[in-house]
Amino acid sequence: MLHKISQFCDKIDSIKKTSDVLREVKYNTPKTPERDFKIKNLIETIQADCLLVAKDTNEYGKEEK
Repeated sequence: MLHKISQFCDKIDSIKKTSDVLREVKYNTPKTPERDFKIKNLIETIQADCLLVAKDTNEYGKEEK
């Protein structure tokens, strides 16, 4: 694992918060070109963050101090 467990968990939390914003924009905002752009941007952000998490496949090892 390339990151600390806390950083890994923080990234998951960030993905969840972004998905909550996406849901809010999608279902509680009037349709406009700006809204559609924001939805597309949020989806791309979630996908990129998920890819970072998915690519973090190294063995977890506690850091030596």
